[in-house]
Amino acid sequence: MVGALPDFLQRLRHRLAAADEGMADADLLERFLTRRDEAAFETLVGRHGSMVLAVCGRVLGDAHAAEDAFQATFLILARQARAIRKWTSLGSWLHGVAYRVSLKARRQALRRRQQERAAAAEGGPVLKDAQENWDDLRRVLDEELAALPARYRAPLILCYLEGRTRDEAAEELGWSAGSVKGRLERGRDLLRQRLLRRGL
Repeated sequence: MVGALPDFLQRLRHRLAAADEGMADADLLERFLTRRDEAAFETLVGRHGSMVLAVCGRVLGDAHAAEDAFQATFLILARQARAIRKWTSLGSWLHGVAYRVSLKARRQALRRRQQERAAAAEGGPVLKDAQENWDDLRRVLDEELAALPARYRAPLILCYLEGRTRDEAAEELGWSAGSVKGRLERGRDLLRQRLLRRGL
């Protein structure tokens, strides 16, 4: 959907994998903050970029707007990394930032469109096609995921949005594999309940 950017992220991930493969997010953040190590920051972008871009794309539904929101998300990381309370939950933090940045951009785009329509004196309902309905469903999913407590949101994001195994998620979060398994199950149940309350 977004074109060449995912390929760029893959190339970047492979290039940096040799040097930073075994480093945890917290270690990479510390290197970036204490030494202004750009390679450490690039590794974080490569590691979490696909998930961030996917969130932006789902919320915005436009490739160019998603790329802008992607860049804004990592700019916020560069500027506010010291303010992150749990460096081990960086994926969860980035998901939240990407979601909020994208929502803001979507609201601004909607306002612009409404002003343009009003100026052109156009109106009437627009029927949504199946793709628009699916996009709406994914936006609701991101919204409900963002509303979950961090202890459930973090493993869901790592395992289901970033494709990590439970063992990889446990190592990243500093939890036992059993804790990750239990919180994934509880997180799925909570998410299911929230979606059911919204009629999905």
